[in-house]
Amino acid sequence: MNFSCLLVVLAVGFSCGEKETDKHGAGHKPPSHMHHDHEKDGEHNSHYDHEAVLGSKKLEEEFDELSPEESKRRLALLVKKMDVNGDGYVTAEELTQWILTSFQKLDEEDSLEQLKEHDTDKDGKVTWKEYISKQYGYNPEDMEDFKHRDQEDLEDFNKVKKMVEEDHSKFNAADEDKDGALNEKEYVAFEFPYDFKHMHEVEMDRSMKDYDKNADGTISLQEFLGQEGADDPEWEATEKERFTDYDKNNDGKLDREEMKPWILPDNMETATEESDHLIGRADDDKDGKLSETEIVDHSEDFVGSQATNYGAFLPHEEL
Repeated sequence: MNFSCLLVVLAVGFSCGEKETDKHGAGHKPPSHMHHDHEKDGEHNSHYDHEAVLGSKKLEEEFDELSPEESKRRLALLVKKMDVNGDGYVTAEELTQWILTSFQKLDEEDSLEQLKEHDTDKDGKVTWKEYISKQYGYNPEDMEDFKHRDQEDLEDFNKVKKMVEEDHSKFNAADEDKDGALNEKEYVAFEFPYDFKHMHEVEMDRSMKDYDKNADGTISLQEFLGQEGADDPEWEATEKERFTDYDKNNDGKLDREEMKPWILPDNMETATEESDHLIGRADDDKDGKLSETEIVDHSEDFVGSQATNYGAFLPHEEL
């Protein structure tokens, strides 16, 4: 690939990478359960609920074709799996745990799709060479050639080089067996590092490099805001409030520990909020837990027209 073409290809990737940090999200890629915003046009987005319960996007069209009776029958089967202790009710704790599992399955589903795309030799793994070839459009050996360019070209390339180096560090951290390739489990950690403790430090390091402009080991309010809020006072006010929430010791800057809730989103908190929301919608007798009847009667809140990867939860013969 010639240098001009490479810069075009990688500049697109670089823009996309920057875009994903516009809302101060953690890492280069948001969790799959953020596929739908929790709120849309000021109202709760039911699609978010459906994905949180179902844990899959793949079979949406199939579920949309089911009759109301069949969709409720399948939901009732899921309820029995949610009710871990078999007492006939789904408690807040049981629903929260179910939603956490759904979030993980959404990430796994998305990662598997990416793995198949990047696994050019179809051996079930992705090497670093395969990844950068598909993601950036060049081979590692090309790097040396690109260094022998004029200063203007090098400035553009160095921006891209930074992204590649960050991805390489994350790739190496995800490669737990150190065989130079990522299997399915390792690839999930690479794509969605938030739920994998062994990935946390590399994510923290990446964020420090991105935001800590004066390299003092902390993030100031100005570094936190960057240039994004210059033309959006409402956004800036909201982000200042978030910064204050993160700044536990009120010293006007975020240390590494204070940054963790920002850089490494807590799925437990999100799952608990979603569980509370669904119970609030379906708990007709206000006893703080859900019966199968209550869930099925409120099936549109739980599944709507979304499909579920039932095979992830139920043996096929049970469907």
